[in-house]
Amino acid sequence: MPRKKKKPSLWLGISLLFILLIGGTSYLVYSTWNKLHKLPYYANQPLSEFEDLKFEYVFRTHIDGVLGIDISHYQGQINWKQFDRILKDRPIEYFIVRATMGDDLDKLFASNWEALDTMSIARGAYHYYRPNQSSTEQAENFIKQVKLKKGDFRPILDIEKQSSIQSKERLREGIRNWLTIVENHYGVKPIIYTGDAFFEHVLEGHGFEDYPLWVANYNPIMEPKSDYWVIWQFSEKGRIKGIPEKVDLNLMRGGEKTLRSLLIGE
Repeated sequence: MPRKKKKPSLWLGISLLFILLIGGTSYLVYSTWNKLHKLPYYANQPLSEFEDLKFEYVFRTHIDGVLGIDISHYQGQINWKQFDRILKDRPIEYFIVRATMGDDLDKLFASNWEALDTMSIARGAYHYYRPNQSSTEQAENFIKQVKLKKGDFRPILDIEKQSSIQSKERLREGIRNWLTIVENHYGVKPIIYTGDAFFEHVLEGHGFEDYPLWVANYNPIMEPKSDYWVIWQFSEKGRIKGIPEKVDLNLMRGGEKTLRSLLIGE
């Protein structure tokens, strides 16, 4: 007598459905990742639709805004022959590079600084402040490595983190000390770069308003929280021809007048 065929079990159906869901999700994730990571680095446009819209917004809001970028060794070795100064029909008019951090030297600073010296673009150098290290030694390190001349940006201090070994007030004392030493050496008041929230919670109301302020805020906001800013780093996902990795995009408000005020000897 022939055996009756068994119907597929419920668990088998659930298992097949689960496998199909996992496979479909994996393919979607992979294809999306592949599209993003295969975006050619020479495509001069922000990475995402949101960044693209934000770029349009900030420069529509600030018609006299001046576009600039900043980099460190994290952006990799720049192909200066391919470097394109035009981003979405706007010229890149200033280029800021990291020179030092703590008592260390950015390994690509010398080559970047030398390359920019041959270009008709305003260049600047910044120091990344390490809050647990000596502020005097950090200032001396920056001075040793960075030779500024007429037409260069004022020296720039990048302070983003609080100290894990001292109070906010002691941290502020160290920052003031760095700024004073550097100002005495170069004869100009430095620029402070920091996060919007860091300025609000650590620096604001303690005499740092006298320094030109460069704030970072990548959120979907109308304007940075601080009223003191002259430069707004509004994105960290720009794509520039000749630069392997994503770069920070900056809006300077006030046009060429503001730009000249931040340059030495201008």
